[in-house]
Amino acid sequence: MAKEMNADTPTDKEVEASPLPFAAAAPAARRHGRLIVLAIVAIGILPLVAALYFRYVSPPEVKATVGQPLDPIPLPFEFLQRADGAALEHPAVGGKWLLIFAAPGGCDERCQHTLYLTRQARTAQGRNVTRLDRLWLITDASAPAADLMAAHPDLVLIKATDAKALELLGGKDSRKINLVDRRGLVVFRYSEDPEPKAFIRELGKLIKF
Repeated sequence: MAKEMNADTPTDKEVEASPLPFAAAAPAARRHGRLIVLAIVAIGILPLVAALYFRYVSPPEVKATVGQPLDPIPLPFEFLQRADGAALEHPAVGGKWLLIFAAPGGCDERCQHTLYLTRQARTAQGRNVTRLDRLWLITDASAPAADLMAAHPDLVLIKATDAKALELLGGKDSRKINLVDRRGLVVFRYSEDPEPKAFIRELGKLIKF
């Protein structure tokens, strides 16, 4: 019986040779700690590396705007009148953006195309359509045709009583489309025939502000 107990009892050498649990766990704990430190360092460094990469190695493509951005210019509303002689309200009164097309009253095919384009661009704004008004600045003494105006019931006719106001919006023969923000500042200028889809998309982004 004593011999059987001795056979099951480990010797001193066996006890010394067997690894202790905490001794085996220590290297694993150190490795886990190092991984945590490396992860923290990576989280801090990766944004910086990415910023440097996109800044100097592969900068993202900057999309050009459809219109020409302008240094904001106050529009002199005191020199702009409606066709009936009433003063043109400042957009801050109604919280509107203004799309002002400057062209002679004898509207040729090019002019009619621009009016159609601005009408479609406004209609395409959906629920934001009420944030944008269309105005036609008549740059000469001629009056638009009645059938043309009937096709654009939302279009407001205006005239300039001062040459400076006319020049600010592109001049007598410019046929430019001007965008005025809700502060009454001219902020963008477009050609008479911008690419329709891009024009609509850009207007949509701008008039949200």
